[in-house]
Amino acid sequence: MVKRLFLFAGYDKYGFVDKTLLHYLRCLSDLGDIVFIMDSDANDSELDKIKQIPHVLYASAKRHGEYDFGSYKRAYQWADDNGLIKNYDWIYLVNDSVYGPLFNVEPLLTELESSGADLVGPASYRNSVTLHHVQSWFVGMSQRVATSDFLRDFMRRISGQPTKDLIILKYEVGLSRTIMQHGYQMYTKFNTKDGDVRHDVYEAPVYVLESGIPFIKKQAIHQVMDINRLYQVAVPSIVEDIQANIQRIGTKFTGYKEYKKIYRLTVFSIPLITIYRDVQNSSCYKIYLFDFIPVFKSVGSR
Repeated sequence: MVKRLFLFAGYDKYGFVDKTLLHYLRCLSDLGDIVFIMDSDANDSELDKIKQIPHVLYASAKRHGEYDFGSYKRAYQWADDNGLIKNYDWIYLVNDSVYGPLFNVEPLLTELESSGADLVGPASYRNSVTLHHVQSWFVGMSQRVATSDFLRDFMRRISGQPTKDLIILKYEVGLSRTIMQHGYQMYTKFNTKDGDVRHDVYEAPVYVLESGIPFIKKQAIHQVMDINRLYQVAVPSIVEDIQANIQRIGTKFTGYKEYKKIYRLTVFSIPLITIYRDVQNSSCYKIYLFDFIPVFKSVGSR
């Protein structure tokens, strides 16, 4: 039997432990042990909801301001300090930026763990300026990676960063690149084919679900239609909890706009300026510097 440890990073701006989070943790607890760190101040009654779930070894909810990787660092350090990392075949870094599992997640884990790779996950991403990496909402590492000195050093060095882009480059991309630079292989079930045009987990969530990944990014639910489609893959109670969560945190359904690249200026293969246009509204543009720094957006009119 495969032994798994899930290092779970949670967040709620109100310090609330939601039914969608409890569902996620219960599903994981059927498959392994959990160390839970929440980057939010939650009272004891909220935290007790987590502690009552089977196989939760440790749970803490205190604002630290280092986002998900800060929670991963704290969860890893707690497990390592208590001599636990070496006891598991697979160690997963997991966060609650997704809803799910919407259906059984065990077949996905079995596929990842039998791939022969030591770095795995449901989905990877790359574009012209971002190196190929496992998306950080669900990253799996074999025991030999998770117990290595270089991984311990990487986790220890995690600290707060001034921008989300730096977090992505230093830690999300950096984790995968560090592991692969030490000779280990990566495997993901879903690979974004062209990140310059479309980020599938956000822009094609139903396609990702149909590929066998039982999660949907919270930011990918753009309109009520997307929620209704979840009834096709999940039991009604899960979808109803998702709807309640969306209402509680105040998600606004503004509709999703699909942009296509229409121009790119490059120097020595480095993209300097890239322009995207809304396919449904030709007067709506986005302009990026180095293809990841937004410098201009025209809302346009309909």
